[in-house]
Amino acid sequence: MKQAGLIALCFIAGLVGAMIANDLAKPMTTNNILSNDYFGNVPVVNTSPADSSLSASKTNNPVISAVKRVGPAVVNIDTLVMKRQSVFGFGDPFDNFFGEDPFLRLVPDKGQGSGIIIDSVKGYVLTNDHVVHDCVGQKAEIKVSLPNKQVYQATIIGSDPQYDIAVLKIEGKNLPTAKLSSSDDLIIGEPAIAIGNPFGYRNTVTVGVVSAVDRSIPSDYGGNLEGMIQTDAAINPGNSGGPLCDVDGNVIGMNTMIIKGAEGLGFAIGASVIKPVVDEIIKFGRVKHGWCGMQFADLSERWANQLGLSSTNGALVYQVFNGGPAEQAGIKPGDVVLEADGEKINHASDMQDILRKARVGEQLPLKLSRKGKNVNIKIQLVDIPEQLQVR
Repeated sequence: MKQAGLIALCFIAGLVGAMIANDLAKPMTTNNILSNDYFGNVPVVNTSPADSSLSASKTNNPVISAVKRVGPAVVNIDTLVMKRQSVFGFGDPFDNFFGEDPFLRLVPDKGQGSGIIIDSVKGYVLTNDHVVHDCVGQKAEIKVSLPNKQVYQATIIGSDPQYDIAVLKIEGKNLPTAKLSSSDDLIIGEPAIAIGNPFGYRNTVTVGVVSAVDRSIPSDYGGNLEGMIQTDAAINPGNSGGPLCDVDGNVIGMNTMIIKGAEGLGFAIGASVIKPVVDEIIKFGRVKHGWCGMQFADLSERWANQLGLSSTNGALVYQVFNGGPAEQAGIKPGDVVLEADGEKINHASDMQDILRKARVGEQLPLKLSRKGKNVNIKIQLVDIPEQLQVR
């Protein structure tokens, strides 16, 4: 009897185990994952594929929407300039010895950057001056490639090194376009999207935030680039000239530069700075900066002591051009500019910034220090002589 009972008990246990195993072997459908059948009052978790939901999330993603809106108008710019180079690979020891130097050869110099089509009818393309700077006034080839693989030859309408802005023109129909917005109301921390062609990797998108606004960054051509947007959206060589956008697809700036050796320190020229410069370039082929006819340097302590000044604040006038506005106003080398247009001048770069904003025909009031006395002078700004214009 005991043996029969043991056999019966084993049979029942095996039967129950088989039933549980059979139930656990069923496909894990939506209704039985973490269902009440096994875990009591536990909410059901749906892990089944949801293609329609995933598609909706992509469609409603603001970054994807912004890229779709602006991306087609972001172009790749390739430049080719033939430059003279010594066959020696360094300074030619026979330079000017044989007249026309026989040891110079023409070598191709290639460049690459990004741009934005800002006028689909006239074919205007916005980019940085430094992307096409070597092409200005030279026999050069500028090729603009669109994301749809259309390629156009471009000409330079005009450029300005002090603003680092250039406008190109291509001949095409049904061109995509992106509109410049405003950079005046940006909020630190809001999302920022950079689109461009870093290192030639075309149509690259990076995302970050607006890290800071209204930055002033030293320019390679004197003075500072003003109204710069700082962002941690990755910007690399080749991104120059591409757009910085907000999540609504508005172009709020043009990616321009990075701080070498740093991470997350990229800068874009604000759209509000770009707009009037572009209008002037399109109208005149360049920006008509007011020319004052003098050059400046920072004050050293030695010069400040010699001129009887208590500090090194100010811009020292070290050259006055013959016949220029400064000479006509009576300004002389050794004068120190303390104020210009009502703004204090602490360095020579401050004076460059004032003149970058000034235009031909305007009067510029100056407060000078001359032999220990303050002098107030107004000079009439004129157009810079052609031989002195920066290429």
